[in-house]
Amino acid sequence: MSSKRQKKSLYVVILLTLVLLIGGGCSQSQQAGTATPEEVAATPEEVATTPEEVAATPEEVAATPEEVAATPEEVATTPEKVAAEIIPQEGDETSYGLPLSLNNTQQLVNYYNAIRLTSAQKSLMQDALLPLKAPCCDDNSMSTCCCPCNLAKSVWGLSSYLIVEKNYDTDQVRESALEWLHFIHSNYYIIQELKSRGVDPATYGLSHENPCYVGKCELPFREGGCGGMGDLRL
Repeated sequence: MSSKRQKKSLYVVILLTLVLLIGGGCSQSQQAGTATPEEVAATPEEVATTPEEVAATPEEVAATPEEVAATPEEVATTPEKVAAEIIPQEGDETSYGLPLSLNNTQQLVNYYNAIRLTSAQKSLMQDALLPLKAPCCDDNSMSTCCCPCNLAKSVWGLSSYLIVEKNYDTDQVRESALEWLHFIHSNYYIIQELKSRGVDPATYGLSHENPCYVGKCELPFREGGCGGMGDLRL
């Protein structure tokens, strides 16, 4: 009986030893093959980048209003800005030596009355002025206008002088005539420039009526007229 008990006890010891060995191996296997939750996934702070890393701040991502668009004063095209860009001023020098001045208008009209052009010179003047609209009746070319008002006479006189006395070519005559027109009838060109930039001139209280068609031929240049049909009215 004692021998049987000893054998039974031995079996029990062996079984317990095997259980312990197997259990220990599984534990080691788990420890070696499976990461802990801390090892499987990092903390939220480690897994996800911070908002500063994922995206810049609103100030960094989007430009400021000053960077995206200029101020209204910078964006808007005003008559004053257009005038500063395209309208010559009283006293400005010219390529032909006669400063821009209303006081010189009579001299230009006198050129028209005094200078006689040859057929070739007339053709040159017509070629120079044909592309230019008459600001007092802009369905007509400046080469003819709709009538011989003082505005037209001043342009024709200037052109005649440049052709005969300065030997100007077509382009030079056209450029000088257009410069004079911008000076003498500036509002017309400001309005046209505003329209070309997509700005409604009426926004600034500006509108254009052809003076020749609304009874303004006799008004002075300063009032948007044609400077008269006879005596010059500045």
